[in-house]
Amino acid sequence: MNRCKLDSMSVENYLTALAELSLLTFEDKDEMCYRTTKKGLEFLNTYHRLRWLLLGKENDFMLMRLLDQIKNKEKHPFYVS
Repeated sequence: MNRCKLDSMSVENYLTALAELSLLTFEDKDEMCYRTTKKGLEFLNTYHRLRWLLLGKENDFMLMRLLDQIKNKEKHPFYVS
C-alpha cells in the first residue's frame, strides 16, 4: 500500500469494488488473499490493448508480457498485506 500511496481505507474500497464487479475473488479471510478472476485478467488485457492502440506499443509492452505470464501460470493467489 505504501508504494502505491493509498491509505488502507482506499485500498479496502477499491478491493471491495473490484470484488463486486467479479474482477477479484476473496480467498482466505485469515490472510486477506485476493485472486484475480478470469474476467479480471480479460479486462486488464483488453484495457492495455486499447491503451497500446491509442498510445503506441512502447508504453505497455512489459505489462502485456506480464499479463500473458499470469494467464499462463497455474492459479496462484495474490496476497495483500
